[in-house]
Formats: sequence, structure tokens, C-alpha cells
Amino acid sequence: MTTGTEARRGTQPEPSAPGTRSRAVGAGLASPRPGLATTLVLLGVYAASRLVTTLFLAVVHALTATATWAQHDGGPGFAGYLSSWDAAFYREISEQGYPVELPRDDEGRVAKNAWAFMPLFPALVRVVRPVVGGDWLIAAIVVAVLAGAGATLVLHRLMLTRFGARASFWGAVSFCVAPMSFVLQVPYAESLFLLLMFGALLAMTARRWAWFTVLGVLASVAHPGALALSAALGLTWLVRLVRDRRARRGGVENERLDDSTPLAEHVRIWAAGLVVTAAGFAWPVVVAVVTGERDGYFATESSWWRDYIGSDGFVPFTPWFRFGEAMAGWLGVVAVVLLLAVVVLGLVRRSQRLGLELQTYAIGYVAYLVAVFLPQQSSFRMLMPLAPLLGDPQLSATRRRVVVTIVAGLALQVVAIVLLWTAWPP
Repeated sequence: MTTGTEARRGTQPEPSAPGTRSRAVGAGLASPRPGLATTLVLLGVYAASRLVTTLFLAVVHALTATATWAQHDGGPGFAGYLSSWDAAFYREISEQGYPVELPRDDEGRVAKNAWAFMPLFPALVRVVRPVVGGDWLIAAIVVAVLAGAGATLVLHRLMLTRFGARASFWGAVSFCVAPMSFVLQVPYAESLFLLLMFGALLAMTARRWAWFTVLGVLASVAHPGALALSAALGLTWLVRLVRDRRARRGGVENERLDDSTPLAEHVRIWAAGLVVTAAGFAWPVVVAVVTGERDGYFATESSWWRDYIGSDGFVPFTPWFRFGEAMAGWLGVVAVVLLLAVVVLGLVRRSQRLGLELQTYAIGYVAYLVAVFLPQQSSFRMLMPLAPLLGDPQLSATRRRVVVTIVAGLALQVVAIVLLWTAWPP
């Protein structure tokens, strides 16, 4: 049984170059498959964690139902509590579709609206709804919970491509009880998005470019952020190309493309990357075509910014610095620079443990957040796609670290439910 009781293993050697497609090497690149026992244990852990989270949500709701500081806006009762915040937009999309005309506030600025949210999750909920008796909330929770279970299993298998069995198992468990894991069972698209992102990453490590393309495109219509996949693929291809050329100059025999089809494999990689990139940029085009407003999507997204920095208007790679300046002037900008430097340094220092694919993915996703996302309380939820980093063997090197990680995750989950679901939107 490949769980924490299994003998520890070190990190696996980094897979060969992206283009490697010979039969022997291709077979070796097939991602490790966890045993049935481990899969069932993880599903049990996931189910138990969702029950614990349901208890947390119910208790917090009962204790704060009449609190003046509780701002959840989903309606009365526990069902309304679970339907708060972005869930209302997903329900609107599922039942009414998207508005043809962008709503505006009293000053003529684009107001918050459904175009900020992608269509895949509400479309699946609409399909499932008749099966569960027609209740939208139940259908949305079913889709979210099942997708979260799939995300847990795929994440575990993704971790196995780089980390040992112990680290991968406890990394998946940590994902189930992480502070923001309550989002996996509310009407949000996160669990579906994570399932698709982790699946696309797994396909990339296995050089399954068709699967990478399909899952990457689906992720692009589930939630913003899939462009990190294209960035990871491009960076991985470039780094290994440079390494290969250096090795050739140094006279070192290096694994490279199958000599019979090197160009074809490069074409597959580039085609996959370009298709996923195009899908990642497609939604703003769709919004522009339907609404007739060229910057409709960006105006919609930045309409949320006015609550934090007093203005909107999207310029890539400026949101974090604008937020820092709005909060603390030039000191805030300096703080942002220092924070980003610490993050980059941490990723570089962990490069050997993470391996190239996970490192480039983490870099690509962080770059995406810096480029387009305004930091605020939703930042914690937006960090969930970085869950593969939970497989770092240092987090599960001893029993004490495992216990501390799990207990801390559960304790902080209660804090997150109070602050980021009850008092403010997550």
C-alpha cells in the first residue's frame, strides 16, 4: 500500500527532453500509477475532509447567522450561506446565460457582471441539475465535490511523477485539508479548474500532447489561469533545448528527440502550446463580439478593483504595484518587490526538488497572477493551483511535520471560512 507507511523514496530523476518519443523512452515516461488501495484511501480521506468542512461551515453559519459583520449574500438559511458570493453569478449564467449588454453604474462605468466567469462549470451544473431533482445548489455542489475528488487523485498521480510515494500521499492529504479547501464543495469553479489543470500538467510530464491540448482548452473555459500551462510548456521546451545544445557542444551524449521524427515532435509541442494559448486569450474576444465592447472583459474584471484601489483600468503587470501604492504609497511598492523576490528565490532554491515541469509551471502561474490579478482576499483562493508544491518531501519528512501540516490546515480552514466566506468574499 503506497501510503505514508511505505518506505521513503527520494525524488525521481528529471524526465528527459520534451521531444523524447522513442518507444523505450516513451514507455518510461508513463506516469506512475498509484495502487487501488492508495486510491481508495485517498478517496476516503477526501470524503472525510469534506464532511469535516461541512461541519465547520454549519457551525460557523449557526454562530454568525445574526452577526452584523457577516456579509454573505446568498440568501437566508444554510443553503443561502453556501450560495454566497460568486455562486450567484454562476447560477445566473446557468439559468439565464450572459448579458448581451454590459451593466453600468450611476457613473457610466462597467459594473460587476457575469462575464467575469467562465462557462464550463455552469454548463455542467445545467446538465447535472435534472439528474439530482432540479435543485441548482445541489447540482452545483455535486459537480464541485466530484471534480474535487478527481483533482485530488490526479494531483497525487502528478506528484508521483516527481516525488516519492510518502511525499505524494501526504501532499494529496494536505490538499484535502488545506485552509482554502472548503472552496472544493461550494458552487465555485475551482475544483473543476484544478482537475483540468492538474490533468494537463500530468499530460505534459507524460508527453501526451493531445491530452495536454484538450485539457488545457477545457481549463481555459473553466477559470482564468490556464495560460500558465502554455508558459510552463514554453519554458520547459526552451530550457531543455538550451541544455541539449550545451551538452552537444561539450561532447556529452544526451537524450534527445527520436532521430526519425525530431521535427514532428517539435511541431506537436508548438501546436499544443499555441492552441492552449489561443484558448487562454479567446474569452476576451468572445466578450467583445457578444457585447460589442472591445475591452468589455477587462472592464468587467477591473470593476472589482474599485473596491480596493479606487479605480479600474487594466494594464498588464501593474495590478500588484497599484495595490501596494494604494495601500502604503512607495513603501507598498517596495513591499511588493520584496515579496516577489522572495517567491522567485524560493522557487529557484527548490528547483532540484520540484523538477523542471513543476518549477516552470509555478513560475508561469505566479507570473500570470502578477500580470493580471489584483491582490486582495481572493489571492488565497487563487493560490490553489500551486497545490503540486505540497508534494515537497520536506513537508512530510517526519511524522511531526505531517501532523503539524494537517492540524494547521484544519485550524486555518476555520479561520478562512470565517474571514473569507462569512465576512468577506473568498
